[in-house]
Amino acid sequence: MQSLSPGQNTSLPTGSPVAITVKAGSGHVDPIALLLDGARKADGDNGVVLFSNPQAAGGAVSLDVPADVVTVDLAALPAAVETVLIVAQADGTPTVQGNAVVEATITVAGAPAASVRLDSLPAVATLQVAELYRRGGEWKVRALGDGYAEGLAKLLTVHGVDVTDDGGAASDPAGQPAASSGAAAPTPAAPPTSAAPPVNLEKQRLIDLRKKVQDSAPPSLVKSFDSAVVSLEKQGLVGERAEVVLMLDVSGSSRPLFKNGTYQALVERCLAAGLLFDDNGEIETYLFDSAVHEAETVTLANREGWTDRAITTKGIFRGTRYAKPLEVLADKLVRGAKTPTFVYFVTDGGNQDRRETAEIVKRMAGLPAFLKFIAVGREDDFPFLVRLDDLTGREVDNADFFAVADPRTVDENAFFELVMQEFRGWLVEARRLGILGS
Repeated sequence: MQSLSPGQNTSLPTGSPVAITVKAGSGHVDPIALLLDGARKADGDNGVVLFSNPQAAGGAVSLDVPADVVTVDLAALPAAVETVLIVAQADGTPTVQGNAVVEATITVAGAPAASVRLDSLPAVATLQVAELYRRGGEWKVRALGDGYAEGLAKLLTVHGVDVTDDGGAASDPAGQPAASSGAAAPTPAAPPTSAAPPVNLEKQRLIDLRKKVQDSAPPSLVKSFDSAVVSLEKQGLVGERAEVVLMLDVSGSSRPLFKNGTYQALVERCLAAGLLFDDNGEIETYLFDSAVHEAETVTLANREGWTDRAITTKGIFRGTRYAKPLEVLADKLVRGAKTPTFVYFVTDGGNQDRRETAEIVKRMAGLPAFLKFIAVGREDDFPFLVRLDDLTGREVDNADFFAVADPRTVDENAFFELVMQEFRGWLVEARRLGILGS
C-alpha cells in the first residue's frame, strides 16, 4: 500500500467498492465527499455526501457515519462525475489543527490500495484530504492537504453549491483555499453556469448540536431537544437565530418549585430550545421578585444543579413585580437590530405592578423582543397574563401566554408547540415594520 504525501498520486486497482476511512490522530473529524464534474462543480444535494445527507447519486457514494467511511461505487457514478473530493470537517475544535494528524486509508474491493497522512495541518475548519479522479479511462487518487478557514459553507460555495444557511455561505464563489506546504492547488473554480439544488447546512448544525447534547446531557434533555427540533420544523423556524433570555420568578411562593425540581425541569426545557436559537449556547438569566437579581447564565455545561445554586442568591423570595426585569432588558434593546431576543418569562403567581407591566410590554412592542409568558399553575389563576396576551394599543403583538400545572408531566411535543406558538408570526410582522432588521 502506497503512502501519499500532499501532491502525490497513484493509480487505483480495478475493482469495487472503493472505501475511504478518514480518522484523526486525536479527537474526531467528520468525513464529507463532493462529486464534481469537469468544471469542479457539485450538483447540490446530489453531489454532496455528509452526515445529514449520507448518500448521493442513487447510492453510488455513501457515508457510514459511525465508522467514518465513505464508500464509492466507481462504476455506478454518473458519467459527468470526474472527481470525488474527500474532506475532513473539524468536529469539536475550531480547526483541524487540534487533531494533530488526519489520515485516510483507501481500500479497493477490501484490499489496501493507498493511504494519506497529513501531519502539517493548516489552521482550517474544512480540510481537503484526497481526491479520486478519472484520467484516461482509469481512476487515480491524489493526496491534498489544503482547506478553507471559513469552513464548509465556503468549500461548497466554491464548488457551485447554493448553501441555504444564515450567513454561512461565502460571498465570493471564486475564492481559493488556503494551501498547506507542499499541497497541490485544486483547479480554480469557474463561475457556476446554472443553479444547483441547495444544500442546507442547518441540517448539519442540528446534527452537530444533537451529538453535543447526547454526549453531555441525560436522556431527558436529549428528548427535549428532539421535541424542540420537531416543533421548529413544523413552525418553519429552522434556521432562525435569536438571543435567548430567561426571566425566572423567585418570589416567596416559588420556593417549593425550586425544592421539588419543577423549576430545574423547566429550565432544562428552556435550554433545549435555547440551544437551537442561540449560537453561543447560553441563556442570559434574570431572577426577579420585587427586585432584579444577578443570575448565572444557563449553559449545557452548567445546567446540572443550576436551580440549587440560584436558590442561594441573597435577598430573594420577596414580593412579585413583573415590570422590573422587562425594563432592564428593554434598556439594552435597539429597534432595527437584526437578531431578535426570545424571552422566557416564568412565574408562579400574580404580580403587584400590573399597570407598570402593561406599560413596559407596550413599550417593548417597538423593540426586537418576543415575550413568552409561562405560568406554573392553572390558567384561571393568572387573569392578568390572559389579558396581557391580548393587550391593545401595541404596535405589534409581541407576547404570548400559556400555563402548565407541572412542566415535568406535560408531553414534550405539546410543551414545545406552546413555546413556539406565535413566534413566527411576530418575526414576520416585526420585520415588516422595521422593528426587527431583515
